[in-house]
Amino acid sequence: MQLEIFKYLLSTQIIMVYKMVTQVDKRFDNQLKLVFASAMAIFTGLTAQLSFKIGIIPYTMQNLGVVLSGLLLGPYWGFISQVIYLLLIAMGLNLASGFTGGIGVFFGPTAGYLLTFPIAAFLSGYFRKLFWSNSRRGYFAVWLGSIVSFIPVYVAGFLVFYRYASLNPSALAFATKTTSFLGLIDPFLAVLFATTIIYMPQDFLIDHVLAIGAYAYIKDMLDKKGIRFE
Repeated sequence: MQLEIFKYLLSTQIIMVYKMVTQVDKRFDNQLKLVFASAMAIFTGLTAQLSFKIGIIPYTMQNLGVVLSGLLLGPYWGFISQVIYLLLIAMGLNLASGFTGGIGVFFGPTAGYLLTFPIAAFLSGYFRKLFWSNSRRGYFAVWLGSIVSFIPVYVAGFLVFYRYASLNPSALAFATKTTSFLGLIDPFLAVLFATTIIYMPQDFLIDHVLAIGAYAYIKDMLDKKGIRFE
């Protein structure tokens, strides 16, 4: 029920913005796309607040916002939407996890994840253009594409946190404690598991699935209104 309400509200807002902008002048196509990119940047910021922490790393629903940006806007404007998101954070808007903001966010242990969101959105949009069809096969192909899209995010997130952990004993202690049930002794493996693998099930099976479902629903509504994106 909550998912249906979320999809309805999001699609309604998109249609309202589209009508408001297109009534002004058809020539403002790029401006329209910029409006939607900005809207998806804000949406990503909102999903960042749906979070809880494991140690010092916040788990959020941001994957939902990032993937949906790429699916809905396409590779180029999906990328732009996440650049806007990062710029808003840098300007001091509290859109990062835990209602935080400011340039300091990009020097913290989770900066690697944030800085690669534009790449993930671009790739999500690219794979959607390649594989989307309104069928189980199309859904599955786009879902696999969304997983591939987040490989750069996990790699950068791990590398930045590993560097941070090498300088901060508390961060390394978190990683080793988190993976103690596996008997991992090597710090490299402990940080790798604690910063990537631990999040993948919920990222891929909840966030990405929700993003694809929301996109299919929104696309169907927009198609009926004669609205087309990239």
